[in-house]
Amino acid sequence: MDVAIVGAGVAGLAAAQQLLDAGHSVVILEARERIGGRIFTDHDPASPLPIELGAEFIDVPGAAWDVLRSAGGAAYRSVGGMWHVRERTAKPLELDDVADRVLGRLESPPARDQSFRSWLADQRDVSEQDAEWMLRYVEGFHAADLDRVGVHWLSHTVGESGGGGGEQRYHALSGFDGVVRALHAAIAHRCDIRLGTSVTAIEWETGGVTVRAGEHEVGAEAVIITLPLGVLQHGNVRFDPPLDDTIGAARAIAAGSVVKVVFRFDTMFWNDIVKFDGDDSRERKFLMCDMPFPTWWTPSPVLAPLLTAWAGGGAADHVRTLGDPVGVAIDSLAGMLRLSRRDVEAHIENVWFHDWVTDPFARCAYSYVPAGAMPALATLRRPVADTIFIAGEATAPDGWNGTVDGAIQSGRRAAAELERSRRSATTGR
Repeated sequence: MDVAIVGAGVAGLAAAQQLLDAGHSVVILEARERIGGRIFTDHDPASPLPIELGAEFIDVPGAAWDVLRSAGGAAYRSVGGMWHVRERTAKPLELDDVADRVLGRLESPPARDQSFRSWLADQRDVSEQDAEWMLRYVEGFHAADLDRVGVHWLSHTVGESGGGGGEQRYHALSGFDGVVRALHAAIAHRCDIRLGTSVTAIEWETGGVTVRAGEHEVGAEAVIITLPLGVLQHGNVRFDPPLDDTIGAARAIAAGSVVKVVFRFDTMFWNDIVKFDGDDSRERKFLMCDMPFPTWWTPSPVLAPLLTAWAGGGAADHVRTLGDPVGVAIDSLAGMLRLSRRDVEAHIENVWFHDWVTDPFARCAYSYVPAGAMPALATLRRPVADTIFIAGEATAPDGWNGTVDGAIQSGRRAAAELERSRRSATTGR
């Protein structure tokens, strides 16, 4: 083959499409028995909407949206409506305004890179309440350790060029895996995709690689590696010769932790229990509370008895110490609504849970960049001897780490780098 691609997430699929369009022969090796990586949608016929166990919110405009739209996909706007729930009373929470006041200061990077917690402590004119909400926001949204995540990286995520969302977020109407299906449809009849093929070693020299998966091997002129950051850090794949600089850079970037549980209930019973103070027309989208699972959301504006429980960063690590995450989520919801666990369980029709941190083919939710580690991003995505190319969301620049858009862009970037190296080798330029 011309090119072997390790991983059939959106980075690998996007890279394959670009290379195939340029006339290269491509094989994709995927450890799972499915494609899509950390996009994982369950189409339960009993559920009113697709169940997203991985990536869920889609940015418009954005690379993922362009792929979905090209295949006839649709999205619905995830309208605002944040509430802080305490003692069965929900008060409007203007978190966007707080973020503008606090994170807006990072639109121009500070002179010194430091952890977000230490930087925030230096902002003497930020109120204690605003500071507390921003700590919760950065920890949850970026799945980050507040004592590690760097303000230089965060400055990119809040700048105009950065990723990680925006004022308007959307849900893919027929599921986020519509992006995966669209990418796959563009290559399905032109590409050899081998599922259930866990790569264990890559032996290489300039201009040639041997990719080993158990007793099987694939020879190619080059390889694009789209393994999740956690897998690279864990050393699941042996490189011969070793890629000391690349793996060192991977270990300098942080693998974020998330625990996400999705419930389907018989009714939207929480609306009858919680008193929502304020404008009755305000959407009831995000419910924030002071429980181990601090963030909950509904599919609003769609009316459906679904609730998603979310804990990121240190909150996710704390959830794991408390036992079964599903049970912890039930207890958190019961605590927020001042109900017994039995009362909540009586309403449950189904529950879904996938822990990406303990998943051996992911070992993380998504990445963020610690203070002082920005140079590692450039090292991680740097080609090795025009033979090994690295892609995946963790390699995305300008704050696009942790996003599907960043993953797609990284696959295309790696494919373009490979094509340039081939042209250079052919023409001498």
